[in-house]
Amino acid sequence: MKRASVGLVEYPSSEEETPAKEQPEHKKRKLPTLSSSLTVPTPVDNPALHQGRVRTVPHVEGQYATYIYVPLVLDHKDALYTLVEDAVTLAKTHVPFLHTIGRQERDGVRAARWELHISLSHPLFLRAHQRDEFKRVIRQMASSIAPFDASFATFSELANDERTRTFLTLDVGAGHGEVIEFSASAEKWPAVPDDLLQLRRCLDLLGPTLQLLRQKEFYVDPKFHTSIAWALLEKTASSFNITPHSTAGKLDGITLSESVAPEEQNTRSASPTVVEQSSYNLHRIPHFPHTLVPSLNKAYAARLSQARTGGFVVDKISAKIGSDVFTWPLNGMN
Repeated sequence: MKRASVGLVEYPSSEEETPAKEQPEHKKRKLPTLSSSLTVPTPVDNPALHQGRVRTVPHVEGQYATYIYVPLVLDHKDALYTLVEDAVTLAKTHVPFLHTIGRQERDGVRAARWELHISLSHPLFLRAHQRDEFKRVIRQMASSIAPFDASFATFSELANDERTRTFLTLDVGAGHGEVIEFSASAEKWPAVPDDLLQLRRCLDLLGPTLQLLRQKEFYVDPKFHTSIAWALLEKTASSFNITPHSTAGKLDGITLSESVAPEEQNTRSASPTVVEQSSYNLHRIPHFPHTLVPSLNKAYAARLSQARTGGFVVDKISAKIGSDVFTWPLNGMN
């Protein structure tokens, strides 16, 4: 039996295809503009709004400026409060454009508290994921140190590393020179005041963590102090003769660099009390008058060095991370 042949199915050729209808073009819809309340504004540096202070480190989103310090809060009835107040008042007769640190001055009303800080670090910069570990380290350090007595001894003038501002400070302890002479020889240790040894121990405990986070450690021979007032510096060679320090008050040292190398300056003679007005109509000085610090020490150092006036207890450590302040009590054993 013969199999019936099956005809091939014919398909239309491409030439015979009817052209597809063009699809209408869809217009892209424009997304609505985000509300200004949902956007994070980029910080704009305007020294005129901050008494002439400028940043040394540009703002980076997600990076938190951090600062470690010993807080010291003075009540208006404390003898040290009165002494610092009198010293600043006297200093302003020499430098009228002096700015007080740690106390809000409002229409001549005496503030109830005066908060001073003793720096234990340079300004540091942490990423968001580093904050919790950093706080854990500070907490652990605080738990290993017992509270200890400390005292202020003298007044000094120090400048920030950028030489943009000069500070009137109270120095901790009377044995800074001995600290520089640190030796492995145990018999030399009693010559160093205990407050300086304890503060130095805080730095030693912080060191490994700062190295791990690739952060700058504090000075090799730190001059522990608290800043009580500051003034803007002229960009002159004479300002580079002031002893440097990087932190003052509450992260005041984080400013954009405006320093100029000494060799780039035109040396000029000027009285320290003659001030220069900047483009922001702010007053600057080359340095404090040379008689200021000696006159303060002559008038107040004897009282300042007395335990009942310049003495205080270091019983806590604080860290300011971004805008948040964390404080841990010292509860180690002697």
